[in-house]
Amino acid sequence: MPATSQLPRNRLDALVDGILAITMTLLVFGLPLPDDIHGNLFGALGELRPKIVSWVVSFLILALCWQRHVIDFRQVGHVDGRLFRLVVLWLLVTSVVPFTTTLIGEHDELLQSHIVYAVNIIAIQLVAVLRDLHLKAHPELFVDGKAEGHEIGWRPALIIGLSALASVALAFWRPTEASLAYLLIWPLTLLANRLRSR
Repeated sequence: MPATSQLPRNRLDALVDGILAITMTLLVFGLPLPDDIHGNLFGALGELRPKIVSWVVSFLILALCWQRHVIDFRQVGHVDGRLFRLVVLWLLVTSVVPFTTTLIGEHDELLQSHIVYAVNIIAIQLVAVLRDLHLKAHPELFVDGKAEGHEIGWRPALIIGLSALASVALAFWRPTEASLAYLLIWPLTLLANRLRSR
């Protein structure tokens, strides 16, 4: 017997899409126009490099998070109270990304800013894994009543988490370059997908 939904699944999807769209849009507000251009626009834009790097990294991480959520919820037909709370918690920690992005964009020289950003990114991954574990433990939430084929997102959480830890480690020696460690996410994901398909 299917679980009673506390709210329609499509409403939860709308909430997730709306909050992620707003969160991703808010990232660009951390990119102010340069005040003193003095005839050298490219030089002024070059001074925004830390903010541009943090914006790109955060935007791409949020896009991966949204993609993973959509894939995880493809066969979900019912939303129970715990699943709703886990998704709301996931949205809560996700909605902080514009703040932590601005923090590393404005203060990329500070180790603490990289730690706060990494904790935020790792928290997003941990809540997503908890959501996946809940779904796996409750097959009645799926349209077909089976959790078979539903994967727990250990691999993406591990890859993103390791990239966050690499960023913090790099921040000890080269804090202004530490955000570049997040670029490891994409080649590591491609490598993991290739190894998995063998």
